[in-house]
Amino acid sequence: MMRARDAVSLALLTLPVALYACAGPAPSTTQAPSPAAGGPATISGGPLSTMNMPGVAGQQKACAGPREKTFDLDVIETTGVDLGMGMTFAAWTYNGRIPGPTIEACEGDRVTINVRNRGTTSHGLDTHAMKIDARKYGPVAPGATLKIEKTVDTPGVFMYHCAAGPVTDLHIKSGIHGAMIVYPRNEQLRPAREIVVVESAVYGTRDRNGHIPGTDPAKTAKNDQLFSMFNGRLDNAPVSVNPGDLVRMYFVNVGPGVSAAHVIGSVFDAVYAGAPWVHGVQTFAVPAGAGAMFEFYIPEAGVFPFVDHDKLAFLPFGFALAFASVDVAPGSAVSH
Repeated sequence: MMRARDAVSLALLTLPVALYACAGPAPSTTQAPSPAAGGPATISGGPLSTMNMPGVAGQQKACAGPREKTFDLDVIETTGVDLGMGMTFAAWTYNGRIPGPTIEACEGDRVTINVRNRGTTSHGLDTHAMKIDARKYGPVAPGATLKIEKTVDTPGVFMYHCAAGPVTDLHIKSGIHGAMIVYPRNEQLRPAREIVVVESAVYGTRDRNGHIPGTDPAKTAKNDQLFSMFNGRLDNAPVSVNPGDLVRMYFVNVGPGVSAAHVIGSVFDAVYAGAPWVHGVQTFAVPAGAGAMFEFYIPEAGVFPFVDHDKLAFLPFGFALAFASVDVAPGSAVSH
C-alpha cells in the first residue's frame, strides 16, 4: 500500500477527475433516527489530529467530568505564526496559535472562560455556545482579564472569537478564533475517530520572504483573502485512517462566506448542525460563524480529501485535508 504522503500527492493530482465525478443525490432533509442508534463502525484507533490541532478528549470524558469547567486563554499578538509552505503571518491569536485551543464541555456544564489580554489593544471573547448578555464578552483593555461564566445548554459545534466592538471583524480575520464543542449529555454518540477542523483565511500580502506582516483592513472589508486554510496550516499531512472507520468531524467555518463542506470519495452519513440530524448528504453548507458535526465512513482503502467545494481555487495552497488509509503495524498508534 502506498505511503500516506505519496497517496495524498496522487489524490491532489487527480482532483479534477474526482471533482468531475462528484455529482450525486441532493442532501436529505428527512428526519431520521439519531445516528447514535445505528450503523456499524470499525474503530481501530483513537482521536485524530493535525499539526495545529490535537485530538479531542471526547464526549465520555467531558460528560463524566466535573459540571463546572474552567478554561484559560491568553490573547497574544504574534510577530509570526508558521503557516507552512514557507509562509509566516503576524497573527493575533488565542494562546499563540491558529486556531485557538478547542474548548470541550457537556450539555448542562457551567463554563468559566478567563481571557487575559496580553496584547496592545482591547480584546474580548464571544462564544456562540452561550446565551448571555453580549456586554459580558468585553472587550477589555491590555493587561486586563475578562471572566465569562454561563451554563451551556445547547449541544453542538460552535465558533468562538474575539469581541472588539466595531473592529471585531478585523480581529477575527487576524486569527483570534477557535472551536467550542458542547457534547449532548443524554444522547450517546456512536464510536468514531474524532477530529476538529476549523476553516479560516488570511487577508494580507506576503513579502519576498513569504512573511505576511499583518491583516489588511481593506481586504477584510471585501472578504478578499490571500488564501483559505484548515487548522491554520497550508501543509497538513494526511490524516491516517483505516477502511471501515467512521470519522466524526467537529467543524467550524470562520469564513469568508459559506463553506461547501464535502469529502471526495465519500458521503456524509450523518450531519448535525442543530436538531434534527440529516442523513445521506453529499455537500453541506456551513455559513461563516457556524459549525456542524460531520460523520462519514472510510469506504475502502484509499485517499479521501475533505474540501470546501466552493473554494477549490485554493487547492494549490494546500486547501484540502486528506484522510488516507495506511499500513499500521499491530499495536502501534495511528497518528496524523
